[in-house]
Amino acid sequence: MNSYIFPIKAAVLTFPFLAMVIAAPFLIYYYRKYGQLGKLRSVILYSFVFYLLCAYYLVILPLPSISSVAQMTGPRYELHLFQSWHNFMNQTVLQLNNPSTYLAAMKQSVFLEPVFNIFLLFPFGVYCRYYFKFSLGKTILASFCLSLFFELTQLSGLYFIYPRPYRLFDVNDLLHNTIGGLLGFACAPLFTFFLPTRSELDSESLVKGQTVSLLRRFLAMMIDWFVIGILSTLLSFLSSFLPTAVYDLFNYSFVGFTLEVILYFMIFMYLWNGQTVGKKIVRIQVVEKNREHIRLWSLVKRYSAFYLLMYGLLQIFQYTMNHLTTTNHTVFIAYVTFGLISLGILLLFLFNLLYALIRRKHRLFHDKASHTFTISTLKKEV
Repeated sequence: MNSYIFPIKAAVLTFPFLAMVIAAPFLIYYYRKYGQLGKLRSVILYSFVFYLLCAYYLVILPLPSISSVAQMTGPRYELHLFQSWHNFMNQTVLQLNNPSTYLAAMKQSVFLEPVFNIFLLFPFGVYCRYYFKFSLGKTILASFCLSLFFELTQLSGLYFIYPRPYRLFDVNDLLHNTIGGLLGFACAPLFTFFLPTRSELDSESLVKGQTVSLLRRFLAMMIDWFVIGILSTLLSFLSSFLPTAVYDLFNYSFVGFTLEVILYFMIFMYLWNGQTVGKKIVRIQVVEKNREHIRLWSLVKRYSAFYLLMYGLLQIFQYTMNHLTTTNHTVFIAYVTFGLISLGILLLFLFNLLYALIRRKHRLFHDKASHTFTISTLKKEV
């Protein structure tokens, strides 16, 4: 039993890290397609990922040492179809006319191994039918391919990390896994009758996706700064051609940051009518009321309030905290005063964000200061 519990424990420990890695691709795909991921859909998708992780760990764990695998001399594969059935018939203690042998037979490996392999892909068949809306044929094919991936992982010695397979490649496992996916497909309605259908999930997401959430805006911002980082790295190679005075000026973090904000979030965004690469990907747009094209001045106010003001306040606070060791009493009071003022304004920004999250408001201070709105463009493009 420990051979089954240990892989599941490993999956529980590693799943949070995997969830963080795949969060951005999930969000990007569903924001583009529906405008929202949704809580129930998130639970379904992440439960599917967790199930696959558990299944994979059950196939490969526990990992033996390379030296112990190198000394193995047993068979590497089993190519006789229905060999598991023959093993059961020849080795089982089961006697149909003797109920006292039933429990003992169920504890034998010749019974447990095929049953385990059937149940391993049973949930996969449920997911295929319920969420991915696969037909019976596609479910059988997908189950076979997933099983083949598991078996090839074993046959390759965990992708040739080991000098030989440490688990047996068995064609009977392919059969049992595929049967498990087929049974899961057949039994899916029994497990999902209380859940909304995939079509209902999609329709609900499309409706709610017309309201732009803060998470959707945050993802767009992360994509934008990733793009800015790439462009800045490429442009840094050209800095050697700049005059020394200009090069030294750009070395100041505030100057470089300000230039990035002006060029990307003001000028470029104005030319693209309120969109950036990140906003385009998640299908949102910054607009002004009763205007077809956003004004440059509105973008200047919006991103000066959001980026330049906050960054400037952070710089002031950091500078004052680093110089509180001064022995000049008047200068010390000035540093404390400016530090507290900058910290107070930053805390107001934080309070505005927390208030918006708690009350589900979607306009922040820089939206109101610039009289701009963030809308979803999904309806226009689907």
